[in-house]
Amino acid sequence: LESEAVILVRIKDRFVEKPSPGGWRDLMINFYLKGDRNRHVCEVQIVVEKMLVARKGLKENENYARTRNALEILERLNARDPLKRAEHVKYLRDVQDRDAGDLVHLGYDCIDLMRGGYDESELLGGGWADHE
Repeated sequence: LESEAVILVRIKDRFVEKPSPGGWRDLMINFYLKGDRNRHVCEVQIVVEKMLVARKGLKENENYARTRNALEILERLNARDPLKRAEHVKYLRDVQDRDAGDLVHLGYDCIDLMRGGYDESELLGGGWADHE
């Protein structure tokens, strides 16, 4: 796709190629205008009207947004694959010196933390009890 006025940055097709874990389907187009020296990225999102109405009507919309963000972070870290989750936990623990509480906020669960090398005292001390 080419345009004299628009530079495409990304097209993310979640209708067919990769629906979100929560079943959300859309098409996102990120772009900036050629004349914009700062290259402010804009987004156009194409959705099915019924899905948008259903999502906006959810009382738990804030929780949905948090869950969706956490899942997208895990996807970006390539940490959604259960076999790779422990590997990522081990890296975050050993290389980045992250505590258990940090990883809980990133969406990892107790079994991921244990497989990644955290022991019971680190889990309890890291605030795991506050989240379970």
